[in-house]
Amino acid sequence: MEKKNTSLRLLIISGLSGAGKSQVMNFLEDSGYFCIDNFPPYLVTSLIDKLETDEKINKVALAIDIRGGYLLSSYKKAVKELEAAGKNFETIFIDAANRSIISRYKMSRRRHPLIEEAGGDMLQAIRLERDLLLDVRDKVDRIIDTTDISSKQLALIIDSIVKEQDRADFLITISSFGYKYGLPIDADLVMDVRFLPNPFYIEDLKPLTGEDKEVEDYVMNNSLTQEFLSRYVSWLKFLIPHYMDEGKRQLVIAIGCTGGQHRSVAISRALNEALQGDGIRTYVYHRELWRY
Repeated sequence: MEKKNTSLRLLIISGLSGAGKSQVMNFLEDSGYFCIDNFPPYLVTSLIDKLETDEKINKVALAIDIRGGYLLSSYKKAVKELEAAGKNFETIFIDAANRSIISRYKMSRRRHPLIEEAGGDMLQAIRLERDLLLDVRDKVDRIIDTTDISSKQLALIIDSIVKEQDRADFLITISSFGYKYGLPIDADLVMDVRFLPNPFYIEDLKPLTGEDKEVEDYVMNNSLTQEFLSRYVSWLKFLIPHYMDEGKRQLVIAIGCTGGQHRSVAISRALNEALQGDGIRTYVYHRELWRY
C-alpha cells in the first residue's frame, strides 16, 4: 500500500479573465507551489490522490476558469468531494472591477475568451463571464479584489496566504481604503471613519499619511476616536469567535476614509494592535498609499 502525504496543501484559484490569476499563479510558483493552469475540475480529486503518494510535492495550486467551458459545471462536485475526503484545501476567487479588466485587456491587446459570444463587446463579455462564474464565486473561501492594488501589494497578499497555510491561526486582514476610489469588493466588514477629524485640512499634515506619527497623534488623541475604537474593537471581539465557530478561517475588515491616506490608515494600524491575540493573526495593507 502506497504511503500518503497527508500534509499536502491545495489552493484552487478561480476568477475573472484579466483579474490577475496568472500573476497569482506566478507568485505561488515562486513560493514553491506545484502549479497547473486551466485544470479540469472533475480531475481534481484524482490528481490530489495521486500527488499524495509523492513526498516531494506538498504544495499544489490549480487554476480553474472560464477557459474550461462546460467543465466548470463539475467545479462544485469537485469541491464537495475534497471536503468529504477531508483534504486540506482552500478556494480563492480573483476579482476586479469591469473598468480595470477592460483597461488591462487594452494594454495587453489580448482577446477575452468570451469576446465572440459577446458579439465583440468587451463589457458584455465580462458580464457573461461573471454570470458563468457566479456559483463558483459564491462558494469560495476568499475573494481577492485586484482593482486598485499594485502588483507588489498583490504579492504581499499571496505571501500572507502562503504563510497562513503553514499555521492554523485565524487570520484578520485589515485594509485601509479611500471612498473616492471605490469600495473594496473583497471585504467582509466595512467601516466608514469619515466622521473623525480630518488631517487633510491641516496644512502640515496634508502631505503625510497615517503611518506618520504626527498624523497618528492627531487622529488618535481625540476623545471621539478613542470612544469609537473602544466600541468597535469590543464589537469585533464579540463577532470573531462566532465566525471561527462557523468554520471561517479568515476575516477581511476594510476601513475607509475619503482618500485612504490619513484616518483609515491610522485606524487600521490601531486595530492591528488591538486585535492580535491567542489564535489570531493580523495582516495590514493600505490600498491607496501608493497613490501619494
